[in-house]
Amino acid sequence: MKKVLLTLSVAALSFSANAQYSWTPQATNFPVNFGVDEISIVDANTAWIFAYDGSGAGTYPKIVSKTSNGGNTWTASTITGPGSNALISDIAAVDANTAYIVTAQFTIGENANRIWKTTDGGSTWVNQTSGYSSASFGNQIYFWDANNGWTAGDPVGGKFEMYKTSNGGATWTAVAGAPAPFGGQGGEYSYVGVKDVVGDHIWIGTDSGRILHSPDRGSTWTGNFSPVIDFGGVKEPGSFGSFAFKDPANGLLIAVDGDVNATLWSTSDSGVTWDPVEATGTWFFGDIAYVPGTANTYVTTGINSNAAQGTGSSYSTDGGLTWTIIDNIPGLQGGQRGRVKFYNSTTGWAGFFSDGPGGSEGIFEFSGDLSLAVNEAAAKSNLKIYPNPAVDVLNLTSNKKIESVTIYDLTGKKVKSTTDTQQINVSSLAKGTYILQAYYGNGAVENTKFIKK
Repeated sequence: MKKVLLTLSVAALSFSANAQYSWTPQATNFPVNFGVDEISIVDANTAWIFAYDGSGAGTYPKIVSKTSNGGNTWTASTITGPGSNALISDIAAVDANTAYIVTAQFTIGENANRIWKTTDGGSTWVNQTSGYSSASFGNQIYFWDANNGWTAGDPVGGKFEMYKTSNGGATWTAVAGAPAPFGGQGGEYSYVGVKDVVGDHIWIGTDSGRILHSPDRGSTWTGNFSPVIDFGGVKEPGSFGSFAFKDPANGLLIAVDGDVNATLWSTSDSGVTWDPVEATGTWFFGDIAYVPGTANTYVTTGINSNAAQGTGSSYSTDGGLTWTIIDNIPGLQGGQRGRVKFYNSTTGWAGFFSDGPGGSEGIFEFSGDLSLAVNEAAAKSNLKIYPNPAVDVLNLTSNKKIESVTIYDLTGKKVKSTTDTQQINVSSLAKGTYILQAYYGNGAVENTKFIKK
């Protein structure tokens, strides 16, 4: 139940701290300040998204956008059909022409808990007979292929309202094994956007901090409490959480309490139990995604400028133990990165805010290959620079081979790049503090500060 909107403070600063990885802005063609709510990736070229109102006006837009060329162009369209009291809760794409949305009601009126399908790339949407009652609140939808799908809403009649289809949505059957809410009817509900799917396994988060898990495409369910108090912060303001699984057993969870205080947890038993992760490096708590096709790589994003670590993104190749910044380096604040989703090690997107139809912003496409990533911690090489402060020449020593060096000022502007890795002439730099980034190859970097006198 209930929409979970990302905290916003629109301020774009595209800056890559890691020379191998970056985010490229693309135009969603949404209205100004509309953000990306959910991302459904079909393949390396095809993805669908829908919008939320990031302006603070509190509206619920019924707008989707689609790319079929890897994000070079996004085509936005308004969904006609859902009533004025309806909002989009979730989206599931099958191909460039076929996608589904589940809607719910944000004001009293006609039953807005419905499923809509398009077969013409989003130009028209047809209401499907799903069985949803007006007492529920449609939250999630997912399709494994063109025929088999699942959807879930809030509890009705003593269990979560869930349906499955095996014929592309022509008919939907109620899930007999749907879970009961904790505390009885009215005692628990789930949230839009708080779900993950790996193979036949589904996980969704609730307001009681439970994670409901199905190992068989939604037919049967179990529920276990997590370190999160409330996954959406409706009952417990300031509390929210997100999770991502790399396989049916292993995953990471971010628990936030008080809006800006976050902890990281891991599971090896499908979310039955969670252990705290003593991570090194900077990770963000806006969203988290596993990168399919990698051994143990995750990406986190941050959109809340009030957070201690600021905004930006980072990755971990060892299941969350160590994190490497993508677009935020010590002493600098990277740009906002919202909802994040990866299809493989080279294809992924992170949400942002649109600068309007015909603009150039709204979503970021990942650039790089995370299958080649190595931990920054593993690359640490006792990098030393001297003298510091420096006047004309800066000397570097390391027990690893440095392939290149890049120097940034504190605004994130690149001021020097060189393959001279032992002695660098900095005489032309203005007086001030700089970030020196040593690149060791295979995505491994090390950052340090120095002062130019």
